Amino acid sequence: MKKLKFYLMLLVMLTATSAKAESVKYLVFNSGGEQTVIALADQPVITVSEGTLKVTVAGEEKLSADLSNGLSYSFSESAPTGIKEVLDDESSRLSEGHVYITNAREGDVVRVFTVDGKLVAAQRVGNEGIADIDLTALGKGLYIVKSAKTSIKVMNK
Repeated sequence: MKKLKFYLMLLVMLTATSAKAESVKYLVFNSGGEQTVIALADQPVITVSEGTLKVTVAGEEKLSADLSNGLSYSFSESAPTGIKEVLDDESSRLSEGHVYITNAREGDVVRVFTVDGKLVAAQRVGNEGIADIDLTALGKGLYIVKSAKTSIKVMNK
């Protein structure tokens, strides 16, 4: 029954947005607290099998989500970055290929995403409120580093 509701909602959303197809450029999935952004120009292939939704682009799996865990989705005209105004004392700095998040809450997780929303690294905040994210192992490019209170864009050269 859940599958049927999901398919019906997806069909309604696709039909409702067909009139605005020129302005809709991204499909945004939220599953288990993680966000995955997929460009529609990349022609994603969406399949559902045995209660799992999978999204592939050019044969590469971009998302695999259990439908029983509360998957939601939306369409967007621009790529959501999750970057919001910082209103607290948590801070960040970049030094020699490392991003340091300070004054964070112990146990929080700092995540690193590619600009298309793929999670590529995660680091738990230590007992001193500091997370050291090593970007040197990642390829060159633009990344989004997101903690519980801070989101920053970082260019890894």
